[in-house]
Amino acid sequence: MKRRLLLILCIPLLLIAGGFDPNDQKKLDVLRHFDIPPYYLKDPYLHDAYDQKKRECTLQGITDITEGGDVFIPLLSSLIAQSDLPSEFLFVVLIESQLSGNATSSKGAAGLWQFMESTGKLQGLAVNQFVDERRDHIKSTRAATAYLSSLKKQFGKWYLALIAYNCGDGRLNRAIQRAGTIDIRILTDPKRAYLPPESRNYIRKVVALALLATDDVFITKLQYDAYSDAPKDNPIATVYLPEGEKIDRIAAVLEMPKKKLLKLNTHLKKGVTPPNQQAYPVYIPQDKLDEFRQKYRPKELKGYFVLDRVKSGESLEQLSKRYNVSKTSIMMENMIGDDERNINRHVKIPINKPFLMNPRIHKAKSGETVASVAKLYNITIEQLKSKNPFISNTLYEGEEVKIGD
Repeated sequence: MKRRLLLILCIPLLLIAGGFDPNDQKKLDVLRHFDIPPYYLKDPYLHDAYDQKKRECTLQGITDITEGGDVFIPLLSSLIAQSDLPSEFLFVVLIESQLSGNATSSKGAAGLWQFMESTGKLQGLAVNQFVDERRDHIKSTRAATAYLSSLKKQFGKWYLALIAYNCGDGRLNRAIQRAGTIDIRILTDPKRAYLPPESRNYIRKVVALALLATDDVFITKLQYDAYSDAPKDNPIATVYLPEGEKIDRIAAVLEMPKKKLLKLNTHLKKGVTPPNQQAYPVYIPQDKLDEFRQKYRPKELKGYFVLDRVKSGESLEQLSKRYNVSKTSIMMENMIGDDERNINRHVKIPINKPFLMNPRIHKAKSGETVASVAKLYNITIEQLKSKNPFISNTLYEGEEVKIGD
């Protein structure tokens, strides 16, 4: 029977008495890791945040992570350990998204680390019709750790980096200028209101959760697998799949629930690897890696498509000729009639190949023929032979075949 991880974690917290012992070295270490002075333990608003989190944890857990917590907590802990961030920054994710890659705020922030689209793109995360890498657990975590590190270099303190992460570096700079200090007590004082209420509460909630985690049982359970005593360094394996590969097919190959695989790949909007990328990272359970290597074989990408923005006055016949795809196939894919004008709109072009990569040379694999290579690149056998006049119908492994000019 599966256990509710954080409910278990919270049981010891019932034993914690109200208030903080000013000599509690573990709590002082938490503050030190955030670059917060020891006197902040006396902050009454931090006490309120601590008591609130303790109540929430006691009653319902921080979040229900029966499904996935045993994977994501070790993964995130490992990625944070590879950066210069203190280990307590794991609690930022719990506050931001409760470990849900599907989390979306009312303002449009998305993913584990709740990046806005503009900020995510600045950190190198792709957001388009096929992927939203703000929801990629690994890429978003690496982007977040890099971003927080840059904010630490800018402001000099980890707690200031966290505040800037929430409200923006410009807003924090203005608050510091108005306050004339970086003292956390003054900056987060609600009566002076140098920072927005959300940012004041944010830094206190993160610190309060980290203080709660100074309980030994809490720490042990949080950093290790919920269902065994053995630590997992990296519970997720990364495999690189060709464009147009479907998660459904990978789940079938691995004989695992599609839902579980989708949870590891929430960044794939359509459940398919994006176009124009010959190798795109997809995540599978580490214990399925050997099975994947044994069973997986790329398939012909039938049903794959590219998007073409039709130029003014361009006809279906012209599109058909340009992509060497029948006009009927284009009409069926887009549910349009022969006489419909397609000015200034996107049209899906069904293809069988990595068309947009436009390779010049193809290196033949064992068993390939002129016909199979022509089909792969969506050209006729005659067109292929015209570029390779001395080619034989059967190709030998490693033979170079000219595809483009």
